[in-house]
Amino acid sequence: MSPRFYRLLWFVSALLVLGGAAYWAYRVATLPSNDAQRNVVPLSTVWGMHACLIAVIAGLGGIAWPLLAILGRRRCLTALALLVTGYLACGLAPRANRIFFDEHIYMQIGQTIAHTGRAEGANYARVEYGKFEMYASTVNKQPNGLPYLLSWIYRIAGVSDASSHFLNRSMIGLGAMALYLGLTLVPWALPAGTGLAAALLFCFTPLVMWWGHTMAVEPPAAATVCFAFLAACVHARLRDRESAQGLPASALFLAGATAFAVYFRPESLLVFPLVAAVLWSTDDRFIEDLSAWGALAMAAALATPNLMHLWSVRTENWGASDGRRFAYDFVGKNFQSNAGYFVESHWFPLAGTALALVGVLWLLGRNRTAGLALGTWFLFSWGIFVVFYAGSYHYGASSRYAVVSCAPVAVFMGIGLAALVAQLQRVPVLFYGLAAGALINWIAVMHYVPTLSREAVEARADIDFVAEIAPTLPKGSLVISLDPCLWLLQGVNSSQFFVMERMIHHEMRELTNQYPGGIYIHWSFWHNAEPNLARETAAILAETNATLVRRMQSQSHKLAVYRIDTPESLARFGGNPGPSTRPDTDLDKVLARAREELKSVPATAPAQ
Repeated sequence: MSPRFYRLLWFVSALLVLGGAAYWAYRVATLPSNDAQRNVVPLSTVWGMHACLIAVIAGLGGIAWPLLAILGRRRCLTALALLVTGYLACGLAPRANRIFFDEHIYMQIGQTIAHTGRAEGANYARVEYGKFEMYASTVNKQPNGLPYLLSWIYRIAGVSDASSHFLNRSMIGLGAMALYLGLTLVPWALPAGTGLAAALLFCFTPLVMWWGHTMAVEPPAAATVCFAFLAACVHARLRDRESAQGLPASALFLAGATAFAVYFRPESLLVFPLVAAVLWSTDDRFIEDLSAWGALAMAAALATPNLMHLWSVRTENWGASDGRRFAYDFVGKNFQSNAGYFVESHWFPLAGTALALVGVLWLLGRNRTAGLALGTWFLFSWGIFVVFYAGSYHYGASSRYAVVSCAPVAVFMGIGLAALVAQLQRVPVLFYGLAAGALINWIAVMHYVPTLSREAVEARADIDFVAEIAPTLPKGSLVISLDPCLWLLQGVNSSQFFVMERMIHHEMRELTNQYPGGIYIHWSFWHNAEPNLARETAAILAETNATLVRRMQSQSHKLAVYRIDTPESLARFGGNPGPSTRPDTDLDKVLARAREELKSVPATAPAQ
């Protein structure tokens, strides 16, 4: 059969899959309630990401040999070296959590996916002896790409901070590798060395390193978009030059990579214009490429489960007090902050800004189509936060949003650096002088990379407090907490307060039967921040005459764990357990009874 037949078959198949996905989405969207929708999307989201990975692997398998022949051994080894470099560069920052407590929510959802195959957070779960039982779940408003990747690590290495943070460091390395390979393969006229320069500058962008050693979603979100960029460059490189038609295998790879990137952040949907711009910039006959259109149709189909997940949580306000998540009113303040990022020399070096401007000027003079594609990437990944209510880089921990646009900025810097090196090598004094000045400026701005920062030190202390106490609790314990994810990740059964409220006040004896290790309450970061929560929990502690297990203080915050299955709580809230059907085999009770019986038996004289 001719290549034309396979391209047509691929295009028609992609349209049929898209039609099926659209029909399924319509059925889910017309379910009678949000709860019904949220019962469907945890499973469909995971299966959607499974399909993306299968498409990526199958597509790469189909183009592996021609791709390796183009790259050669030296470029492949350079790509692997960049993967390692990105991983090691993030090690310059301390291993930490900087978003509270979102990072632990991502990790806990990954734990759930690993055990149940459903992308849900746990409001109440039992996690003992290597098993995980979900009793009350919730659908998180954030996309589930990061938890999905974590779930694969947890299946292999178990749940731990070390295995979790390994992922983000590796994703930064993957992003650098994808940038290098994409710029090496893309049929653009660029200065020699652009790919290597861009990849290294991405690795050593200070905010990339700082956030790359956390469990924030932005580093893998940036890396997966870089991977989609690589897939677009591969498809463009392997096109037939005469007909401008691409290969179905590279189109399958492109579809999987593009769709998978969508699953990491809500605005990651903007990867579609980037891919289209790259494909168009490499050949203006893009509109005639059936394989590419099939790839975009298939990518839309594979991303549909994520779209339905976002639809199911559309009623969430995402933290916006007045419900306005995006508005032009936010532009003034956010633009001042996010444009200032490039000139204030606080998080980003001025040398980098200068290199990026040189790169932009070079593209305007030498390759405007490539400049348009890269400009599209930057404007969408940087500009979307300008209209977001919490999009200012100085808003709490929102500096992480800058990581999303670090890749296109690194490409501009790489082009600028490669162009300057080509010109300034003829003037060694000027070349080395400017290089030394740029290096000094770059390292000076990196001063915050090895720091933890004052941001949310009390929340970080709460996490450490939980990690310290969890191993000391008896097996079969239950901790009632506003952050059950912290305890579940430590292998301790945990529940939200609202799930356990009825049992605490009406069935305490039954609760203690289920959890013989004890019932505990975690006085947490949130009790110090929310007066209403503090009053409600203090009332429970007083009613049960709770006993203190451990307490600590961080700055002005007091953290504690109390045991509430006390004699007073059993007497007051025990409830009617009903007739016992279990044999009376308790050691203490049986032994005490035997001793009482022995006392009632008359002593006899020993036999002569």
